[in-house]
Amino acid sequence: MNKHMFTKRILIRVAQAIRSGEKPFDKERLIDEITTDCFAEQAERETWRPIVAQRIDLLLAKEGALFFHMQDVCRSCEDGRRRCTHVCPTDAISHADGVTAIDWEKCIECGQCVDACIAGAIVARSDFARVAYLLMKSDEQPVYAILAPAFVGQFGPDVTPTKLKGALLQLGFSGVYEVAMAADIITSQEAEELVQRFQKGEKFMITSCCCPAFMRLVEKTKPALVELISHSVSPMIALGRLLKARERCHVVFVGPCVAKKAEAQRPDLKDAIDCVLTFKEAAALFEAAAVDLSSIGQETEIEDASRDGRIYARTEGVTTAITRGVNRIDPSIAVTAVHGDGIRECMTLLKLVEQGKLAANFMEGMGCVGGCVGGPGTIISTGEGREYVNEFAKTSPFSVALDNREAEQWLLEYGTKVDFTTGRKTGTKPVEQLR
Repeated sequence: MNKHMFTKRILIRVAQAIRSGEKPFDKERLIDEITTDCFAEQAERETWRPIVAQRIDLLLAKEGALFFHMQDVCRSCEDGRRRCTHVCPTDAISHADGVTAIDWEKCIECGQCVDACIAGAIVARSDFARVAYLLMKSDEQPVYAILAPAFVGQFGPDVTPTKLKGALLQLGFSGVYEVAMAADIITSQEAEELVQRFQKGEKFMITSCCCPAFMRLVEKTKPALVELISHSVSPMIALGRLLKARERCHVVFVGPCVAKKAEAQRPDLKDAIDCVLTFKEAAALFEAAAVDLSSIGQETEIEDASRDGRIYARTEGVTTAITRGVNRIDPSIAVTAVHGDGIRECMTLLKLVEQGKLAANFMEGMGCVGGCVGGPGTIISTGEGREYVNEFAKTSPFSVALDNREAEQWLLEYGTKVDFTTGRKTGTKPVEQLR
């Protein structure tokens, strides 16, 4: 059994059932179809029936825990190497005496274990079903898709950004926007903040604006360093708030990141985003709706963002953008940066910051190796994703974030209604309260 095929099949069949409007929802029939598709032997089908049933329930749940560990499924781990244990960067997963346990106090919600789990025992709660329902009612209230900068190339080499936008519109979304446009706004905010900090005599700043897993890492392991982090919200939150300042609407983030599901529910941020889909979940939604992405016309242009905003998708991109912004605001400030490429590397750098031994005045933290293009919700390899992002960035009508007239217009019209700073200084709920 291929775990990814099994998971995808559940997503597709649930979405098809929702789109068909079948009432009552025939869960038993869905279980029969899914187990028949995925398992050859009757005995195996019977073994997996309760697991499929539980995953369907998780898809249909309107609220509840962000992450689930189905203990009984762990015994089906095919190679016994417990890859979930090895990929966890904070050692939150342990295995002893045949039992796998997750220490939620250590968990930073990065989602690496979700992708690594061979048996599908670790599950991130999905907004998949809710998105399907929202799209069915988009004539009553608009539903906007906002695309993470890492989206380029994720749905196949023939699916250009304009084709993807057209496909999302065909799926029922009322509009499609690049989160990279909001990254341009946040670049300006963070560059200004860095300049102000340094002019006041501070000597170091950390950015984590686009990586909630890195933020969780600092909060849980190095809380004394939280104040060194920029106070900006992530581009995802910024764009969600801008859209909702413009009109009453629903906002769906489509990206590479499982941790974004947790970020969207943080008490200080949950006003911005209604649903989060990974690229894998979005691909299943397209398949369920029989949308052929490669055949979509290319007349729907997508030109929201600058080169700087688009390269947020990869390690060093945020630093490049902010450094260029700082140079524009105050050329006398020399930014000497380091990059944490993945949680383990970030942990090493944070320890040096704590000890005062880091030879830099700026740090970028990326929870996934390679940056967002290496996230657990991606479809293509990290290297491919980086290449696609770099090529797409070159096509931008603007080079520097501060020159993006589109972003400037959004700020002029709605910026006074939006708070672009996070409320993290007042405290955040620990992970066990969000589960």
